[in-house]
Amino acid sequence: SDVPNHDISPLQGVSPTDNAFDYGWKQLYRIVPVKERRKLVLYFPTASTYPSYRMKPTRFISHCMGHEGPGSILSLLKKLGWATDLGAGTSSQSTYFALFEISIKLTEEGLSHYMEVIDVVFSYIRNCLRASSDEARQAIRSECEMIEELNFRFRSKQREDAYTEQLAVNLSRYPREEVLCGAELFYDPLDMRLVDKMLDEDFTPANLRIDLVAPLAELAAQVPGDAAWEAEEWYGTKYHRTALSAAIQTRWTSLPPHADLMLPKLNQYTPEKNDLKGPQEAAPLEPVKVIDTAKVQAYHVMDCSFGVPKAACHLQLTNFAVERSPRTAVCLRMVLELVQEVTNEEAYDAEEAGLIFDITNSSQSSPCCGLRLSFKGYDHKMAFMVKNIVKCIAEFDIAEHLSTFELLKEKTIVDYRNRKFQQSYVHAITANNAVQEKPFWSNEERLTELETLTADEVQRFLTDFLSQLLIEGMMVGNMTAEEAVVLVNSALEHLSHDELAPGNVPALKTTKVPDGVTVLHEELNPDPDAVDSSISVYVQVGERSVVQDVTLELLCQIMDKDMYSVLRTQEQLGYVVAGVASNKWQVGGVRFLIQGVMDPEYLEGRLENFLHLFQDKLATMAPEDFSEHVQSLITKKSEKDRNCDRHCDRLMQELCSHTYLWNRKDLEVKALAEITQPELVEFFVKYLSVTSQTRRRIACHVVGRAALDVLKGAGVEPSVTDASKGKLLVFAPGAVPFPLPP
Repeated sequence: SDVPNHDISPLQGVSPTDNAFDYGWKQLYRIVPVKERRKLVLYFPTASTYPSYRMKPTRFISHCMGHEGPGSILSLLKKLGWATDLGAGTSSQSTYFALFEISIKLTEEGLSHYMEVIDVVFSYIRNCLRASSDEARQAIRSECEMIEELNFRFRSKQREDAYTEQLAVNLSRYPREEVLCGAELFYDPLDMRLVDKMLDEDFTPANLRIDLVAPLAELAAQVPGDAAWEAEEWYGTKYHRTALSAAIQTRWTSLPPHADLMLPKLNQYTPEKNDLKGPQEAAPLEPVKVIDTAKVQAYHVMDCSFGVPKAACHLQLTNFAVERSPRTAVCLRMVLELVQEVTNEEAYDAEEAGLIFDITNSSQSSPCCGLRLSFKGYDHKMAFMVKNIVKCIAEFDIAEHLSTFELLKEKTIVDYRNRKFQQSYVHAITANNAVQEKPFWSNEERLTELETLTADEVQRFLTDFLSQLLIEGMMVGNMTAEEAVVLVNSALEHLSHDELAPGNVPALKTTKVPDGVTVLHEELNPDPDAVDSSISVYVQVGERSVVQDVTLELLCQIMDKDMYSVLRTQEQLGYVVAGVASNKWQVGGVRFLIQGVMDPEYLEGRLENFLHLFQDKLATMAPEDFSEHVQSLITKKSEKDRNCDRHCDRLMQELCSHTYLWNRKDLEVKALAEITQPELVEFFVKYLSVTSQTRRRIACHVVGRAALDVLKGAGVEPSVTDASKGKLLVFAPGAVPFPLPP
């Protein structure tokens, strides 16, 4: 190689002589967060895991401690009502050290029992992980080894840049001949004496740091009233630290076994077949409709082109009753949360075995008025899982899960409360959506309804929701048409629903802005301490078409570099500067986003100035530069799907949008090849130019603390107040609400 070798040693990180994890580090830290959250994090410093990569002992330990099935730490904590989530594994490391982290999301009740939560963890370490027989532990290790080998053999395609970056990192960690698989495969049998040595020396109370994160008032109640709180140097985060006494450490070394704790059982979802059911050739462009009734529309594509025994399946359960009011919307949210929670142990096993389940009540890419179930991974046990999940939904009895309902209600309330701490531009987008979408229910409306929601109401809602359904399904991958039909019919046999009544057929609408009109919405940032302001300016174009879609995409691609260079780099308006094509309910447009410390009116003025100058740049762009942009987008559109998951996602968008352009990519490439530079300029002049008499805009401004401070410092009373939210200012055609600078 021509690259010179300067013999520079790699960065070593903390060395053995640094003693980074001293007595001062191994304490209990009570930490006050910005958002409302309750979390317990246990840190155990260990030696670096890189030298033991052939056996991967910490991978075995994290598999057992992070397990979510019956007998796990999380399963017990959920039964006790103390936690909602748990993760375990090596979080960071260098050449000489590693940090093993156990992160637990606590409930309000769990916070007051955090010591007992730690009891459960140490009981599992000592009485399950350490005390179990080598035979039982080796059985778990063997299953992990088999699944890792299967995953490596049939790994889906990754982004080239991300994969290359990971390989570059691996070059400094593993021998060259094992760079591709050193981080994944188990090479040597696991010596349980090494595991026991780690458990005895590293996973002990004497080698523990605890971070307890919660609101200040709740943490302050745990310490003496005159306790001194410290502030972190860079962000001013408040914290209080306490030494772990000898008595506490003794307590955690002598805990009795717990009847509800045990090692993971063997996984029922481990695939036993991995044969391809069709030729490894390009899949058909169009899916085949395999079920066609008034209640079920299901499509299938056999796609073995990726050479892996995997498939993807989407099922959407639609009933517009979910959008009748903010109360029905939060009822659906609670159904989603309950189904996720009750099926979590089964879904966790499936994911460990390479079969992933997801459930959502929303979609950015296509309409979703109900629940969308997604399954992807090895096809062998997929039908079994789909049937189990649909059966759970169909037969769900909330009365059997009342304590779970209350825990999830608390968790969801906290989620809605914390949304006021989102980035300023997110609030601007939300305000924009509130003007555009019909129906639309705000976070505040949902929170108000959720606080008084009862389990009985949610049960009645679920019964009503399931009584009438349109079920749309898409199945792609290593699955025959016959298997796809059996999968759907077998899963739906637990449902007994009628077809949708006219009033429950989805009717999603978007506001049509009259030609030349600008609609302005202004509000204060919901977080009074947030410094940044932001704008979200949506320019409406019209109903979707292939030509309009690619024209908008091409225009935004050309604008992107200039927006970054001018608005972010030169004018330094802020780190969030973007212009992206937007399609909402089959209506196209462009959304401009800017977030920074300046007043929103100033930000919008700079955006207008940019668009004014960009028009000339677009018109005078060199033909070869224009052709390069077109070809770049054609190349992007011509890329094949990386896996059957992406293939299925793309077709599902067409199905749920009821557009059915299965060959959209080909149509877009053809349309791009026919676009001319004068046509693009004409499009810009008509729809986006500041001088256009037909430009249609919805502008939403969020005012942050920095802008308010400037006004108050100048003795000017801010025009935007708490009362501004929800009020719209409409500027008639010809009006110039944000004039260009002289």
